[in-house]
Amino acid sequence: TSGHWGKYKDDLFHVKGKSDTEFVMKPMNCPHHTQIFDASPKSYRDLPVRYAETTSCYRDEQAGELLGLSRVRSITQDDGHVFCTVEQIKQECKNIVEVIRQFYTKFGMYNEGEFYVGLSVRDPQKPEKYLGTEEGWGKAEQFLEEIAKEENLPYKREEGEAAFYGPKLDFQFKDAIGREWQLATIQIDFVQPENFKLSYTDKNGEKQTPVMIHRAIAGSLERFMSVIIEHFAGAFPPWLSPVQAHIIPVNEAHEEYAYDLAKKLKKLGARVEVYDASDSLAKRIRNCQTAKVPFSVIIGDNEVASGNVTVRKYGEKKDRVISIEEFLEECEG
Repeated sequence: TSGHWGKYKDDLFHVKGKSDTEFVMKPMNCPHHTQIFDASPKSYRDLPVRYAETTSCYRDEQAGELLGLSRVRSITQDDGHVFCTVEQIKQECKNIVEVIRQFYTKFGMYNEGEFYVGLSVRDPQKPEKYLGTEEGWGKAEQFLEEIAKEENLPYKREEGEAAFYGPKLDFQFKDAIGREWQLATIQIDFVQPENFKLSYTDKNGEKQTPVMIHRAIAGSLERFMSVIIEHFAGAFPPWLSPVQAHIIPVNEAHEEYAYDLAKKLKKLGARVEVYDASDSLAKRIRNCQTAKVPFSVIIGDNEVASGNVTVRKYGEKKDRVISIEEFLEECEG
């Protein structure tokens, strides 16, 4: 019904039951969300209807196409679909753009020159590749281009990159060596609601077909993880780093205080480890910087006496004396 079988049959995982009935492992979530929408009557007052789930999909990628976490056969995806009227398309897409903007800003990835948005449209030379009507495609492509302009997205048209059911805004982010990876996406679909015979009742009591918007924020979580690891080259922001700080006692006399401080910080939610005095102070600070741990927290006589901490942030050469409360705030930033 969706059209995926005819186009991607060879890319699916095929499974046979005891009765020789052929099944395939779920390659996408769109058909399931259409069935949820169709499970009960809908009025125009109910729209937009939004569904979201983080779940696994499976695609039988060729062995030569697999690449670490970036290209896998079992995909964990933060998938969502919006069912709405034509009049609601732009606002719904803008809402999704804002979520994407906030999400990647938090990760420090929504920076000029570090990403762009591909406006993926049809290949006019190969109309047979796509389902749907000329009118539907024209509207969808126009809507997405208007949204890209109104939201000041750094976009460029990419002919032939559309899905077979509709055009897309694909957010492409760079890793540490400049490779581009598609993560977030917004897709307008006039085709699948027709294929699944979805409908709602308009204000005149007439049956109408909704529009379907596909969206993912992180996209494949496996790929997202690989991209952020490469993007930061291991130097994660403090809130994301597995270990936020190494607590470094100057010598053995300060170790008891260092361990007490670590225990206190852990209770307050900080992820810290004590780097005891088995090596020289200079070597421990250097190793902390080499490991790209966000903070080196140095504990000596002054710190024990004052209750403050001396902090050196990764990539900086100067130490700062701050309170424990200030340090916790920096760990969250």
